[in-house]
Amino acid sequence: MSWTASWGWGRSEMLLIEADGKALFAEQGIPMPAGVVVTGDVPTPPGNGPWMVKAQVPVGGRGKAGGIRRCDTRAAVEAAVAGMIGTRLKGHEIDACLVEAAAFGQERYLAIMVDAASYGLRVIYAKQGGVEIEQSGAAVGRLCPPHPGAVAEALAELIADEPDAWRDQVAAIGKALATMLLERELALAEINPLFVSESGCVAGDAKVVIDLNAIGRQPRIAEMVAARPALYLDANRKIAEGFDYVELDPEGEIGLVTTGAGLSMMLIDELTARGAKPLNFCDIRTGQMRGSPARLIRVLEWITARSSLKAVLVNIFAGITDLGEFAGLLAAAIQASPSLRVPVVARLVGRNAAEARRILGEAQPGMLVTEDLEEALARIDSIVGAAA
Repeated sequence: MSWTASWGWGRSEMLLIEADGKALFAEQGIPMPAGVVVTGDVPTPPGNGPWMVKAQVPVGGRGKAGGIRRCDTRAAVEAAVAGMIGTRLKGHEIDACLVEAAAFGQERYLAIMVDAASYGLRVIYAKQGGVEIEQSGAAVGRLCPPHPGAVAEALAELIADEPDAWRDQVAAIGKALATMLLERELALAEINPLFVSESGCVAGDAKVVIDLNAIGRQPRIAEMVAARPALYLDANRKIAEGFDYVELDPEGEIGLVTTGAGLSMMLIDELTARGAKPLNFCDIRTGQMRGSPARLIRVLEWITARSSLKAVLVNIFAGITDLGEFAGLLAAAIQASPSLRVPVVARLVGRNAAEARRILGEAQPGMLVTEDLEEALARIDSIVGAAA
């Protein structure tokens, strides 16, 4: 479970797979079950069983989607791994599984996240952890300043009526989680479930959301992201290219070439409300193109890699950018993209919009270029409907 979806906090934030999150936990001294990451043949699993086999994809809701299985025998572990690797789960291909000794105890929920509105942290705790935490209404939160000591005080209030047998252990884990979040400049650090018992407390899962804008200051996290170029494709693109491109739906039908994170997200919401299927989020940052269509060409390459594509919508609201110059770059990028075989609709608003319409009208006579968003969306609806 997560209180937000992958990439949903902000376009610079990204969910790590559980194995990477637990690697950070281990470095902070947070206890967890013994486990091994498997990409092929299964080595001897830790302990004597039972075991948990977990698909390693950066997305929440794996359990309900069939990506987590409990196994009582080694043969069952091998069958579960073989049945997962090479398949897809919630839009992600599974190329690795985490095989862990099953943990036991009562289930709790513990999370610490950045609260941007208060410039602080939010500490959340629930005595009922597990996959139904979001629906249970059992979670209680406290806001506090961004300091491990303040987190410890907030958590102490939340766990005051927990049994003596594990209250101090939960507090220690919470302090370690807060230290990790602050030192690593994370957006979220979550344990669900946190297994508690008289014999000890164990992190059953690790949900860690990183801030890609901080990655230049976080070599350990940069190393993790770079080590999995296929799994963290969008993050590696951002690091290499300097702008945000996030694939939202690998079966999406509308590719987006847009600028401005807020306006781009509003456009995605509008398309979704109309029943459309946007393929991607994009904040192309027109001010950084410096007279070259290379950035547009790369975005079109990524968009046209999906066979489900039916249309491309360009939505640029320019303040400083000269739309006449942008239109020339867009025309050049389309000309240099032989894989682009679907209609393009452009909504361009801002400085020199009339010149942009003239340039694109000459270079791409069939393209609708408009300042009216509703007109652009209606054309997209028509194109997608005709291609259905």
